[in-house]
Amino acid sequence: MRSASRNARRAEVPDASESAHDRKVAEGERRLRSLDERLRVLERERQKLSALLHHTDAGYLSFDGSLKAVWANEVFGRRFGGASGAGSILGRSCNGILCARPEPCEECPAAKALATGRLAHHEMRLETGGESRDIYVTALPIRSLAGEVDETIVMLQDVSDLKVLRQSEARKGAILDTALDAILTIDHLGTITEFNRAAEKMFGYSRAEAMGREMAQLIIPENLRDQHRAGLGQSVATGESRIENRRLEMPAMRRDGTEFPVEIIITRIPLPGSPVFTCYVRDLSERRKAEEALRKSEEQLRQSQKMEAVGLLAGGIAHDFNNLLTVIGGRCDLLRVRPPLDESIQKEIEVIRNASTRASALTHQLLAFSRRQVLAPKVLDLNAVISNLLPMLQRLIGEDINLGTKLQADIGNVKADPGQIEQVVMNLAVNARDAMAQGGKLLIETQNTDVDEVYARQHVPTQPGRYVLLVVSDNGTGMDRDTQARIFEPFFTTKEQGKGTGLGLATVYGIVKQSGGYIWVYSEVGHGTTFKIYIPRVDEALAIETPARAPAAGAGVSETILLVEDEEIVRSLAREILESHGYRVLEASGGREALQICERFEGEIQMVLTDVVMPEMSGRVLAGHLATVRPKAKVLYMSGYMGDAIARHGMLEAGVAYLQKPFTIESLTQKVREVLDRPAS
Repeated sequence: MRSASRNARRAEVPDASESAHDRKVAEGERRLRSLDERLRVLERERQKLSALLHHTDAGYLSFDGSLKAVWANEVFGRRFGGASGAGSILGRSCNGILCARPEPCEECPAAKALATGRLAHHEMRLETGGESRDIYVTALPIRSLAGEVDETIVMLQDVSDLKVLRQSEARKGAILDTALDAILTIDHLGTITEFNRAAEKMFGYSRAEAMGREMAQLIIPENLRDQHRAGLGQSVATGESRIENRRLEMPAMRRDGTEFPVEIIITRIPLPGSPVFTCYVRDLSERRKAEEALRKSEEQLRQSQKMEAVGLLAGGIAHDFNNLLTVIGGRCDLLRVRPPLDESIQKEIEVIRNASTRASALTHQLLAFSRRQVLAPKVLDLNAVISNLLPMLQRLIGEDINLGTKLQADIGNVKADPGQIEQVVMNLAVNARDAMAQGGKLLIETQNTDVDEVYARQHVPTQPGRYVLLVVSDNGTGMDRDTQARIFEPFFTTKEQGKGTGLGLATVYGIVKQSGGYIWVYSEVGHGTTFKIYIPRVDEALAIETPARAPAAGAGVSETILLVEDEEIVRSLAREILESHGYRVLEASGGREALQICERFEGEIQMVLTDVVMPEMSGRVLAGHLATVRPKAKVLYMSGYMGDAIARHGMLEAGVAYLQKPFTIESLTQKVREVLDRPAS
């Protein structure tokens, strides 16, 4: 029993040597399993790395210490290895593969990586598939277990497309920076993502200040910001917009808060994801100024055309009216020289004659306005004309108005009718006097001035050139814009009834225009009025006055006058006056009849007295024909106004004799005698 018990206990105790062995085996198995697991992980990582290397967009090569290729990925074989693939390059030298040179080049990144143990980079051109491409090369040194660099991996990246992209970006940047219009790009929230140089100049913000800020807060006036945000939100949410790809005019805001007009076009950029918008902004400030200047020029042109039309009408009326006044006044004169009449009849005749004279004065003013009167221009010194007129002007305007002058000493000469220039100054002085009922100041100035293209464009129809400027200023009541627009119209007046004819400034306008000049008025209510008159400057010497030759007395019994006048009542009056002074008169109602008379009449014709404007043939054309038929006959023109027939722009030509209607017995007979007694030219 004891023996069995001892044997049983001996069997329960393990052998020590067997237990240690088992533990070693188990530990070895555990380590093998761990190593196997690590190998599996490493293999998986190797597969990942291999997949990455073989399917990346870059080509990879591995060179040993002698710069011989020992490995290449599929990408390199496909893109850079040619038709034979990656296997064809193994064992070949670096320079033979990459740069096709007999020896490694100094720039070789693989050689540098092996020599220095550091990363090396190089950019080069490589022929691939018959196409030259830009390649970026990176060489990575690989160290052995002993720590020595014995291999290098070279990565080749095709950067041709990247270069193209960079060049495109550079071109885009150049376009943006040189664009004349402001260009802004905003995202779906309205945040600025692009801000070109023109935008910097237009709005006053630098690009750095504008980027990342909300466009509405930066450049849109406060009262329009909510509307802009709502429109942007609708466009982003629905893809619909009422303002995209349309030209819109609206106010914008500069950095200093000032608003200015702009034209803006907003376009959507078709990109994936949230929408992006480009805004093209054009400053309309200069355009608005130009439009305003054009509007003013058109307004001035319309006013000028209206004045021209009114002038033509006034001239025509004055011409017809003068014919009637010629008959009325002439018949009164004939009645007065006939046998004594009853005193009451004499008084009635005198009343009619005075009324005719007053009416004649009005027609002369109409002729001045319409530029149809005859001027006798002379080269004159404007300062001398004004200086001689000052005593009369002071009496005209009264002692309660201070009359001053500021006359430039070296003023240029002008060519104008001195009497008409005096009329201009007197009419302006009277106009100023009436605007200063309680007294004031009247200043007359002269100076040389040159009108440039800019001023001329702003003051249509003024032409650039050299002028003498006559300025007449007062500190009277002034005028509003509506009054200024009409002051040169005939019969327009702001004075109470019976205080003026409304022809004073119309006469000024006509004389200035007929003298080749321009007149402008500047006035504000309560601040007075300034008239500026531009008269062309000339380089001719001042005219020398010569005494007029007194006409010799003559009975006229041996002299024949051909009278040509289409108005029968005027012709009849002139014939009666001339015959009463001993002249023989041949009558014609027009040019053709006058030529027929000249052909039939066998005697000598000493003078042709002809109207200027007639149907069928003008007086000037008739005179041209008579110069060959009756070369010795002298010509005297008469008219109620002067057209271009005998006067260039209404100015009397040298040697041309002219009689203004309405004429009196004295003016007609004296002018006829004067012309007849002139020496033959």
